[in-house]
Amino acid sequence: MGPRRRRRGRSRDQACFVSPLPHKGVCPLSSPSVQTVDVFPIIERQRAGRFWISLFVVSWAITFLDGFDLQILSFAGRYIKKAYHLSDTQLGTLGTIGLLGTLIGGLALGYLGDRLGRRPSIMVATIGFGIFMVVFIFAQDYTQLVILRVLAGLFLGGMLPLAWALNTEFAPARFRSTSVVIIMIGYSLGSAAGGPVSNLLIPRFGWESVFVAGGVASLLAVIPVALVLPESVKFLAQKDRKQDKIAKILRRIDPSLKFAEGTRFVAGLVDKKRFNPAQLFSDKLRMITSLLWIAYICSSAVVFYLAFWGPILNERLGFSTSAAATIAACASVAGAVGQLLIGRFIDKRGAGTIAIMPLLGVPCLLLIGLAPLSAGVYILILLVAHIFIIGGHGGVHSIASIFYRPAIRANGGAWATSIAKFGAMLGPWLAGVIMDGGLGARGTFFVFALFPLLMSGLLFWLGRVQKRLPPDADGALTSVSGASAATRTEEAVA
Repeated sequence: MGPRRRRRGRSRDQACFVSPLPHKGVCPLSSPSVQTVDVFPIIERQRAGRFWISLFVVSWAITFLDGFDLQILSFAGRYIKKAYHLSDTQLGTLGTIGLLGTLIGGLALGYLGDRLGRRPSIMVATIGFGIFMVVFIFAQDYTQLVILRVLAGLFLGGMLPLAWALNTEFAPARFRSTSVVIIMIGYSLGSAAGGPVSNLLIPRFGWESVFVAGGVASLLAVIPVALVLPESVKFLAQKDRKQDKIAKILRRIDPSLKFAEGTRFVAGLVDKKRFNPAQLFSDKLRMITSLLWIAYICSSAVVFYLAFWGPILNERLGFSTSAAATIAACASVAGAVGQLLIGRFIDKRGAGTIAIMPLLGVPCLLLIGLAPLSAGVYILILLVAHIFIIGGHGGVHSIASIFYRPAIRANGGAWATSIAKFGAMLGPWLAGVIMDGGLGARGTFFVFALFPLLMSGLLFWLGRVQKRLPPDADGALTSVSGASAATRTEEAVA
């Protein structure tokens, strides 16, 4: 062994791993009052209870509002188009430019999340998009619409990667991807809620009412975030911050835990280095990040095309405005069902499993685009397409940050979602161009079948890479046991 390094004036002989069980935990070395506890085994050993329920409920609520606020433009789009005299390309550009804001905001808030913490960054995001949702209704012209949509997007784009990072860091490895799927169902249902809410409010109070409803609800959601949502103990331990706060949070997970005063909590190596995007491409991450980003771009292109243009496409294919919005809302619910179907397979069988979903969605899009369909058959195939395509997209969400260590996890997820916004911006814009070019509403469906096809190939490849990861690597299919995690941390603290 090489020379022993000192950290904060403490030698190896003054730090030892202590089992988090209450009846064990006295360090037998020279300083019996100093204990070192690894948070990994505590997280791995936890069972579903009050803590999990409160964490998921609040996370679900804020992602529901994020989905509602981001997608409500698609339901109010035809009214905004009429009010401001916009072309299809301008309306598609308005949807795209908002996603540019989410790209920038995802990176900025991801950086903030790995600097200040997940919880305060989530509060900033929630307050920000709540305010700009309300302010959006005061736009006087198309230019102001664009500017305000970008500003709202800055905060909307940061919410998801922060929520993913927080939930995956509290979830045992066996439920790591499933935890993301659960909160993403909130996002899908929030997107779907735009349909019935628009049908209820817009005919009576105008298109502005849905933006006010979303903005006010988002501002009110800050209250449970502040009162209930915890900070990630893995993040705090790896950054070596607020040791007393870690103990309180761990006792929320398991009230039977007891820690001596001055206990030091660890989660692998202390990592205080500033984030650099190059860290996402170091060693084995180079291939993982590349495959993940490109698959995410393809997925986002087709998903945001369907989400933004869905109500308008339905209307152009012969449905009434109310029916078109209802069909689009039902399609979002179908997407949530798809996420439920794929969720539990990802933790057990890996990223390659996700590839099946978009692959099955390809023939659905081709049928809509090429075959003459009755209204009933069109609705059925559209719902099935959303089950597979949105289900696959939810699967990509669930793995977007799991391959990165806690100290850079928010940034890893934020960069993945932000890069994916290039696809999300491409989708609405390209569909507008296709329709203005004369291919019509049906023509967009068979053009966009290309994206899930390419996505499937990339995810199959990513699944093969994941299976070759060592058991102690972040995102590995075979998780480290509590005992081995403890050993790893004891060595890391030395």
